[in-house]
Amino acid sequence: MNNKTLQTAALKKTSQFILLDKLNVETSFKWFILIASYSFLAYKLITFDRYEVLANEWSQLSITQFWWLAMVLVLLPANWLLEAKKWQMFVSKIQKITLFFAIKAVLSGIFTGFFTPNRVGELVGRVSFLKNENRKSGVTLSVLNSLTQNIIMAFFGIPACILFFLSQNETLNTEIIRYLLLLIISLILFGWLYFNLPQLSHRLKSNRISAAVSSFSNCLSDFSVQDLFKIMLVTLMRYVVFCAQFYFMLRFFNVGLDFWQAFIAIPTTYLFVTFTPSLAFSEAAVRSSYAVLIIGAFSSPEIPIILAGVSIWIVNFVLPMLSGSLIMVKSKTF
Repeated sequence: MNNKTLQTAALKKTSQFILLDKLNVETSFKWFILIASYSFLAYKLITFDRYEVLANEWSQLSITQFWWLAMVLVLLPANWLLEAKKWQMFVSKIQKITLFFAIKAVLSGIFTGFFTPNRVGELVGRVSFLKNENRKSGVTLSVLNSLTQNIIMAFFGIPACILFFLSQNETLNTEIIRYLLLLIISLILFGWLYFNLPQLSHRLKSNRISAAVSSFSNCLSDFSVQDLFKIMLVTLMRYVVFCAQFYFMLRFFNVGLDFWQAFIAIPTTYLFVTFTPSLAFSEAAVRSSYAVLIIGAFSSPEIPIILAGVSIWIVNFVLPMLSGSLIMVKSKTF
């Protein structure tokens, strides 16, 4: 056997070891995320101390109230289908994917973001479904995707928050005014940035920035203002859907809110939940706390409000997270 043959065999063997090592790392990472996510979920379920109250509230529900729960569940697919459609629209500039493929990516993102601050880990699950050469652009698009939701939350939440304090005949103290001003400035800044991203990306190209930066930003130049507006419209539709879900869940637990009160309280609650740093698995507690504070101003019973907050978190987050965990573990794209 000559030297050339030996070198070829050695290179082949080395490549096999590298590939095997990469597969082992990826498998280990998947199992780490799986164990961590389910551990956090188990912890929340074990430490939840209101099972007796929940059973008592459940036993007092009438048959007609279950229509409200049915409406929540009917809107669940619409919620995540709209999010998947938005993701498909974003990545269409770098890679053509089907809506079904986008759904798998979104659900996997929910799974990987479960134990990270403000769900920043979602981009790991989403980007893992893209081709290797598109993943850097995918990171940028995932951040942009989150930005659109935050813009909508602030756009509707800030006026609702002001109306909430006015409806309670309370003066806006200095801290709240500063908080709202910061949100308004951020809304204007990020709104302007969002719709001017294509132009900014073209300028970055003309300035010949480093290849490392351009690999993340080049994808932005392919979007038109019309594209970005359509994506924002889908974001708005999803916002309406999960606000409606929360309202229906409140009605399911017999929390009395008229349309005007819900129009003020629910966007205000989501505003504070969105811009409060938290881990995804603790969002139920954060959501319930704000719900009691804000929705409780219009409806006195606290327990049904807390149960509604926890229940909507289970329906809209835990159930998709469990689905995402199965998709992620079986996936060969990571």
